[in-house]
Amino acid sequence: MRISNDLPKEYIEDEHNLFSGASNRDYSIKVGTVRELVYSSEKNQTKYIVETIDRGRLVPITCTILVKFGGLYNYEEFNLRGFDPGSSNVSYGNLKCVAGDTVLVACINGQILEGVIIGALSHLGRKEILPADGSISYIKEFNGIQEVINSSGEYRVTFKGIPTNISALNSPPSENSLYPEPEYNYEIGSSFYQFDKNGSYFLTDNSTTGPQYLMLDKEQNKIFIGSGKTLLTIDKEEESYTIDNKLTTFNSEEEFNVNTKKTAFKSSEEWSLETKKTLVKSSELIDAEAKDIKTKGNWSQEGDMAIKGNISQKGDTEIQGKLTTSGETLLAGGKYPLIYEITRIQGTGNLGSPVISQAIVKLTKKTKAS
Repeated sequence: MRISNDLPKEYIEDEHNLFSGASNRDYSIKVGTVRELVYSSEKNQTKYIVETIDRGRLVPITCTILVKFGGLYNYEEFNLRGFDPGSSNVSYGNLKCVAGDTVLVACINGQILEGVIIGALSHLGRKEILPADGSISYIKEFNGIQEVINSSGEYRVTFKGIPTNISALNSPPSENSLYPEPEYNYEIGSSFYQFDKNGSYFLTDNSTTGPQYLMLDKEQNKIFIGSGKTLLTIDKEEESYTIDNKLTTFNSEEEFNVNTKKTAFKSSEEWSLETKKTLVKSSELIDAEAKDIKTKGNWSQEGDMAIKGNISQKGDTEIQGKLTTSGETLLAGGKYPLIYEITRIQGTGNLGSPVISQAIVKLTKKTKAS
């Protein structure tokens, strides 16, 4: 596009003085090719230079474009495609070999100095895509965005991107040489969204290395959100929420709450909890089962404790209440080991005073201490 306050002189005058009869009216509809876009800063409007053929002569007409809406707040704006004519005259009148849009032009009030583009025609150098079987009812592509509606009413919008061979498509034409087909980078392009005939919606980046997608399945009443091998499924009927993935991380700056009737955790290798303070409240039962249970730190127990099996204890033991054990109990160490109390109470021939006794005493009967 070229920006100018005045339109180029060669487009309003030529050596044949084509416009000397400007007073004559020309109400014909002309076929032409958009050659150039010129922005008029004076009128704040884009003008199109369209090459038309009139009685064997090339006639450039300065045109505006017809749009669907003409109000202040109801509007439509778009740019048509021009072409580079090159240094030769190959492109003159050869609509197959130029890249510009093929359009229909009418002269406003019959004045050839001012035209309006009233529509477009299919480019003569382009092959039709619609199949003969009618499976596609509508197709449109503009600047790398393609829209398709098939015979079942399904609608798809595909992002193709700018062709990778755009330089070849913009090159000046050569004699009797058609432009190549556009080529696209499918690692970037090919993303699309669509509505199928059942009313379901599908959106995907269509990646060749594991697509990411969102699907609202109206038949199954489910929502699927996928990213490679990760899948989130929301089931409306089951009122369920399922995640299939490799790693899940929640980062909550302030608080994380789970309110449910039943909670289950299954970990085939390890379950780890790290916190400054842990509070566990159960109104009925806490049931822990493992091959080895290890704790480290001070342990405070209130209430009755029933232990079945052997107990090996090292260090101080303070018990308030009833301690019932079944099996062998080994108690040793501490400031006042249990053997100290037993020997002091029962006496040892030392008038009840403490004596040096064995480090470990085996109590084979139930012992009550309070």
